[in-house]
Amino acid sequence: MARGNGDIANITYDPSQLGYSVLNDAPPTSERHKPGRVYTSEEAYEEEKQKVFYHDWLNVGRVEEIQKPGDYLTFRIADEPILVVRTKDNTIKAMANVCAHRGVEVAFGSGNTKFFTCPYHGWVYELNGKLKDAQHLEKTCGFDVSNCRLPELKVDTWGGFIFVTLNPNPKPLLEALGDVPKIYEPYQIDRLRMAMKFPTELNVNWKLVNENLTDIYHIAVLHMDTFGPFQPLSGYRFSITDGGYHGRFLGGTLTPDGKSRVGGPMPWLPESLHSGGYSSHIPPNMAFFPRFDYLSYSTVWPIDVDKCIGWSYMLFPAEYFDQPDFMETAEIYANFYKAFLAEDLEMIHSLQKGLKSRYYGQGPMSTFEAGVLSTINHNITKVSE
Repeated sequence: MARGNGDIANITYDPSQLGYSVLNDAPPTSERHKPGRVYTSEEAYEEEKQKVFYHDWLNVGRVEEIQKPGDYLTFRIADEPILVVRTKDNTIKAMANVCAHRGVEVAFGSGNTKFFTCPYHGWVYELNGKLKDAQHLEKTCGFDVSNCRLPELKVDTWGGFIFVTLNPNPKPLLEALGDVPKIYEPYQIDRLRMAMKFPTELNVNWKLVNENLTDIYHIAVLHMDTFGPFQPLSGYRFSITDGGYHGRFLGGTLTPDGKSRVGGPMPWLPESLHSGGYSSHIPPNMAFFPRFDYLSYSTVWPIDVDKCIGWSYMLFPAEYFDQPDFMETAEIYANFYKAFLAEDLEMIHSLQKGLKSRYYGQGPMSTFEAGVLSTINHNITKVSE
């Protein structure tokens, strides 16, 4: 068999890896889709910010984005601006990107710096967040520079991913990830490097993007001209987790013809994973798409009740970067990803409008939408607590 050609013949696949075949033994369901207000209510959105985004562990990027001391990146978690930096002692710190004086952001975008300086009044902070200098406060009573700093946040890593939480007392990251590290251990994700990342802004509720990325029901219809033919449902099994799901596909990779452009499977991947890959949701907002030759993943971030931004990442084995014209090859993967994402975006925008209609009827759910149900239940349960 040619390596990485997307054929499913002669591929050994242990169906016990995941619970159900979507076509054969998935359990019956009587579930229906949720009321429109779940996606349109300002009150629900405010609760989600507090109980989901200000509570859970959240992926904000890759360790390789901050390799050297002074490297930093900024992010916004709903209304909270954050700053992630590699300090002089080579540790990763996460802090509120909010000046202790008036609240102005002290850093923007990403880059490398020796200090963070507020652009409004010039307060200067060390890389570890401690205030270094604040001018013209000699007559300000009760203020001590040595006791002032940017608020620290919890930060941890797994597989080369950086996770941050605003929760002061979170469960350990590995506990929060559940079975994710075990399932994806064969992919050795910490050996992958980021070729590119790009944002996508949408005028929809963030949960609709989440649910679309877990929806297997639409693949053979909406994506029949892109990746649908290379992910046959006959080779698909899934299992549900607490707030997420894992689906295993047999078939091709995410390229226009389903065939690898980088020479086939990751060198360390067992043969049983030399076809297709996974489609997973890691709660609350991370969609995970490992294939036999690369990994793409997305995170979705609310801006308002009906506006969000998604960040998409393309990761490949580090040794592939030495191939001639590798970045041009990676662009093929990225452009194909953008092509089927565009198919999704048109439908999601229509869905957002439909949820506001008086005729929206909370239709019955298919077993193909088990991941959708798990994803939305995670958020609804947290909001109702």
